[in-house]
Amino acid sequence: MATQPAPTDDYGGVSIDAPIVASHNKYLEEQTVVIRARTIPWEGYQRASLITEEELSQIRQFEKSPPAALNEAGEKYMDLFINLLQKLVRADTIQNILVLIDDVLSESKECVQVLYDLAAKKGDPSLPYGPFFKLLKKDDEYIQLKSAKILTFLLMRTSAAETDITDLLVWITAQLQNQNSHVVDIAVQYLQSILSVPAYRLRFYQTPHGVQSLIDILKKGSPNAQMQYQVINILWLLTLIKDIAADFQRKFDVIPLLIEIVKGAIKEKVTRVVIATFKNMMLKAAQENMAAMIGNKLLNLCDTLAGRKWSDEDILEDLQYLREELTKNVANLSTWEEYDAEVRSGKLEWSPSHLSEQFWKQNADKLSERDCELLRLISRLVATSKSTLVLAVAAHDVGQYVKYATNGKRSLEEIGAKTQVMQLMTHDDPDVRYQALMAVQKMMTHAYNA
Repeated sequence: MATQPAPTDDYGGVSIDAPIVASHNKYLEEQTVVIRARTIPWEGYQRASLITEEELSQIRQFEKSPPAALNEAGEKYMDLFINLLQKLVRADTIQNILVLIDDVLSESKECVQVLYDLAAKKGDPSLPYGPFFKLLKKDDEYIQLKSAKILTFLLMRTSAAETDITDLLVWITAQLQNQNSHVVDIAVQYLQSILSVPAYRLRFYQTPHGVQSLIDILKKGSPNAQMQYQVINILWLLTLIKDIAADFQRKFDVIPLLIEIVKGAIKEKVTRVVIATFKNMMLKAAQENMAAMIGNKLLNLCDTLAGRKWSDEDILEDLQYLREELTKNVANLSTWEEYDAEVRSGKLEWSPSHLSEQFWKQNADKLSERDCELLRLISRLVATSKSTLVLAVAAHDVGQYVKYATNGKRSLEEIGAKTQVMQLMTHDDPDVRYQALMAVQKMMTHAYNA
């Protein structure tokens, strides 16, 4: 198995020469210092027959001069480490062995190749990753973090992308939800490194709760600028894949979230990576993302940002591209397309289409298309929006839909929208109550359509 660097995009990604855990996070490093200072009772293990005399001799020889030992017999020592990792069970000993392996791999690129050659020589399909995948399930935080780091290191340095890394991606997803912010930060950095390899992006996107965990980090409020940048950089990497760019907004409603982040961004690099992500979504899947971009007033934001001074010229180039594409599409929007974009943005307001009886006569049935897709979006706003303006407009639109759409009441009942609108009749805001009452009256008046 070759260990040429895994293929990365020419226009971005994480360098394979960059540290997997950046210097700003000392959490893993500080624990490593403590572990490195410990003395392991290797003689006691030998007396207890946990290791052989030969293995004890090799360990002592290695400890005298690691570089010389590796230079003389690298494969032998890598084989020793892997064997010890697989047969010893004490957490403190495993921690030390992982430190040794990480040191060796980090300091000697040749040892990466040695490890892959050893796996091929042994004919063991579980090598070189299997022992480290297994340790991800060990009930020890340091062992899990160090094993995941070694796996990340190995995955970035092989041209083979057929490895099943599901266990690692599931583990990372779990750590993204960890209560320890240091662990979350480390997991995000591992993921950045792994996704610099294009072959792994769709696999992570398909990992249950993976992307949602990243979105939740951004939604929690006020993550530091570095964390924001790292997470959005992952979103940027993902949207380099066309299928992901086409599905992203529909599944995660990411456009309004990123717009709000840019509005409050202090660091230029956060703005840069958000705008670059929008550019990916436009380049790769304009049709799927245009309505949400227009509805969420991305053009207005781009116009504002274009008027500022930026040290990075890429920001201005990307802004110019977005402005040109958005302006072109806004000019060509029909009244229905404007309404569609507004609904998809989730930011309803009393624009002319809502108040036009002619508009509803011509377009009400369109809300029923594609399994009532737009009607379901309006229903979701009725159920979840905290904005009284959005609630009032959504309730009004439900009433207009049932008034003009064929079998409108039946569709509302099937998706649960009728009950949701009725609940708004007791809302604190008088306009929301009024629009809900009007909608319910229309449901009763046009009951024959059911």
